[in-house]
Amino acid sequence: MRRAALVGWTAGSFAFALLHCADDGTNGGRGGTAGRVGGSGGSSDIDASNGGSSVGGAGLGGTNDRGGAAGTTTSGGTGGNTNSGGAAGTPNSGGGAGTTSAGGTTGTGGAAGTTSTGGVAGTAGSAGRGGTTTPDGSTSNDGSAGRAGNTSSDAAVGSDVSSDSGTTTCGTPASCGTHRWACWPMPNPPTSGLPNPARYTDLPDATVRDEVTCLVWQKQISSSSYTVTDGKAYCASLGAGWRMATRIELTSIMDFTQSAAKVDAVAFPGTARAFFKSGSEWVLTTKQTGAGAGTDFGWAFNFSDGITSNARSGATVDRVRCVRGGGDSELDAATGAIAVPPGNQYVLSAAGEVRDNYTHLIWQQGYSPATMPWADAAAYCSTLALNGNAWRLPSIRELSTLVDEALVAPSINRTMFPNTKYGSRSINWYWASHTAAGNAAAGWAINFDDGFTGFNAGATASDWNYFPTAWTRCVR
Repeated sequence: MRRAALVGWTAGSFAFALLHCADDGTNGGRGGTAGRVGGSGGSSDIDASNGGSSVGGAGLGGTNDRGGAAGTTTSGGTGGNTNSGGAAGTPNSGGGAGTTSAGGTTGTGGAAGTTSTGGVAGTAGSAGRGGTTTPDGSTSNDGSAGRAGNTSSDAAVGSDVSSDSGTTTCGTPASCGTHRWACWPMPNPPTSGLPNPARYTDLPDATVRDEVTCLVWQKQISSSSYTVTDGKAYCASLGAGWRMATRIELTSIMDFTQSAAKVDAVAFPGTARAFFKSGSEWVLTTKQTGAGAGTDFGWAFNFSDGITSNARSGATVDRVRCVRGGGDSELDAATGAIAVPPGNQYVLSAAGEVRDNYTHLIWQQGYSPATMPWADAAAYCSTLALNGNAWRLPSIRELSTLVDEALVAPSINRTMFPNTKYGSRSINWYWASHTAAGNAAAGWAINFDDGFTGFNAGATASDWNYFPTAWTRCVR
């Protein structure tokens, strides 16, 4: 059975049309609907083999110092005062935390050496939060929170945000599959009052570093517009490691509190209020199945209103912002690459709770028993009696980290988040923490049909963005 409907939408100076098609075929899955911005798209069945992602337990953070953290050793002994002729003990290569090499003798009357906590090496990294790794290999209190137990010989970690101080240590990223997943804490606009406030640093080469994700961005973008193919070539021409940013990477710099271009105006001056191409193709286009057959649709980001769409033709010229850092570039090099989930991405941390080992967010596995107006969603989360923890309504950036671009209908890990609602032109959206800038009645939300975002600004049920009530999934 096939069904089709033409939907029009006008918001400000943008007008869009969307052709939605769905197949109930032999692939075994429910039809995914197309993103609703920037051209014809739609939904289709997707092979049932796409359903779900591998789930494995993960080492929850931690770092391995090279050689372990050594006890403080003075000349002539472990932490002792210097004795005439005493040889200083040095840490063994690969030694356990707080040990000294043979030959270090304790000076008479010397005080015992101290050992920083958290420096013990573990197979998958010991759990910790906060501390940073110092140049001499010692580890500060509480340990650095690694991502999914990733370790390296020099104990470098990727983007680690201390929940105590809000500081970030940028180092070697964890192995994360493609760039289409957030393998870092998701930053939030600094005025939003939410965790991980965005912070940027201008670099000497006229680029800007995100101090939460550790991605390095173009500060000033090209004034030209590009197709997907030309945009990728342009970014690659900037030098080693430069590439076209993906859907989730562009989401990480979207500032939903801004009334102008939806981005930090100081870090990214002159950003056009326009569509930007991304390095993420729509999976049905990638697989050339269902509604994606014969199409070249991909994910695009509109910095005019902040929405993401998966129905923008790759042949249409749009603006481009390039980025470098994070992920595994080789997995994204080929056209049609699938969004490979990172290893040990999710774990059931408690009954009804799912921990993302890369973003460090802990999600409500289920959702509200009924839809509700946006005005009631925050109270639902703050009063949620789940394992005695404090819950809150997630931001639209945080919700976007759940999207599995390799799936449709729903576009989320179906094992960890079973029975997730989806469907365009319906109320099967999930509320986010804020309303649209300049429209206090329009709450941000995400639809896991494909993972597109929007806010409730539609006037009638025929509008793609009309959902006076929606579901609520909380986070902490």
